[in-house]
Amino acid sequence: MQVSLERRPGSVVELSIEVPTEQVERAIETAFSHLAPNVRVAGFRPGKAPRPVLEREIGWPALREHALEHLVPDAIGQAVAENKLDVIATPQVEVQTFERLQPARLRALVTVKPEVTLGDPAAISAPMETVEITDSQVDESLQQLREGMAELAPAPDRGVQKDDHLVIDLNVTKAGAAVDEAPAENLQLEVNPEALLPGLYEGLEGMKVGETKSIPVHLPDDYRRAELAGQEVDFGVTLKEVKEPRLPEADDELAKLTGVAETLTDLREVLRSRLQAAAERDAVFGQQKRALDALVAASTFEVPELLVDEEIHREIRNLAINLGQQGIDFDRLVEQGGLDVEKMHEERRPTATERVREELVLDALAERQGLVPSDEHVAAEATRTLEGADDAERLVSSDRVQAYVRERMRLQWALLWLAATARGEDWTPPGPGEEPAGLPEAAAAAEVVDPPPAAGVTAAAPVPEPAPEATPESEPPRADGMVDI
Repeated sequence: MQVSLERRPGSVVELSIEVPTEQVERAIETAFSHLAPNVRVAGFRPGKAPRPVLEREIGWPALREHALEHLVPDAIGQAVAENKLDVIATPQVEVQTFERLQPARLRALVTVKPEVTLGDPAAISAPMETVEITDSQVDESLQQLREGMAELAPAPDRGVQKDDHLVIDLNVTKAGAAVDEAPAENLQLEVNPEALLPGLYEGLEGMKVGETKSIPVHLPDDYRRAELAGQEVDFGVTLKEVKEPRLPEADDELAKLTGVAETLTDLREVLRSRLQAAAERDAVFGQQKRALDALVAASTFEVPELLVDEEIHREIRNLAINLGQQGIDFDRLVEQGGLDVEKMHEERRPTATERVREELVLDALAERQGLVPSDEHVAAEATRTLEGADDAERLVSSDRVQAYVRERMRLQWALLWLAATARGEDWTPPGPGEEPAGLPEAAAAAEVVDPPPAAGVTAAAPVPEPAPEATPESEPPRADGMVDI
């Protein structure tokens, strides 16, 4: 078999393949042997008619197609193996000629793993930054704790203020005509200028219980309901209830309520310790990221768009799974215009491209340093990761799961080795089942290599949480209190 190879931009290789006549004839013979037994000819048992008769009944188009199903994968596989190509996608194949008693000619485009010319890790310096928690940071954390433990108390005798929680009836109109068939009743929302639609916050300020007010609102151009995007509408708001958050006092009683301390002094120390741990982990994450960014910048390689697209699809798939766990149907959200998938792809492309670049460099570094987890490493990590999962034993032994775990470990080890080198330290892989030296370093490396799926998504106009009186048919709540119309 004759193969010529031409490299193209984007890590694409074009293969021009000439398949010998004898290989073509073998493929045709194989196709005939598979098809003939199913051919029925009057006067003969199935598949026992003379070959010319059987071939006439099968027809050359069907015989040719079946022969190609055998010939093409074998020919492409042989060409890839002979040229030692690391293919990362299904080849695109064009059959240029395929006839009896003649060589076949195929043209294939295959995307291969890019060749990475690594920069010099020894030239990278990324020292660890020291962190120190200040009293003001503890004060801020304590304030956040108090806000999280606040109770809502009625405030019926004053106007609406920032951070109030309201219950309203809402009727939205455009040019005097109602937008929806019926007004929305008993909607709950928080008076937050960063969450509400522009103009709505200002219109709500100062309103009192029992008051009805028409608030003009200019909807943003990316509003989720395309027919209203960029339009002027009026929010007819009837204020039914106002509650204000009342924070507990910062004292020993607050400490006891948290369940982690008995006195305010001890509570502040607990908060300081937690802030310190979080700051140290952030410092580790930052040090690893600086080292990786430096190596990526010093390395030379191409980024296949195929890998970027796959990374985007992975992120969106993880988002859909995450939303599903929250009871939100991703497909339904897209159908109703709450999410623009095409826009999501474009918004995620820069980040996805960066992640692909990082993984390509870490993969090349792991290969150069010989960082390969053993079967025992992979089994221990898969067992730890899947602990408590349904059918964990079967999953741990799955070839697909083991391949995924092995690849993640390779990249994490490469990052840990690189980060240590950039600090002027040595690093060696841990034993099977052992955490890499420095638990924060291992946790941060895992997040750099394989970050958790997004916890949610920002839509153009979220729905406020329904009041308890709302009907079961109400739309699901949105986290930021914006009004959907």
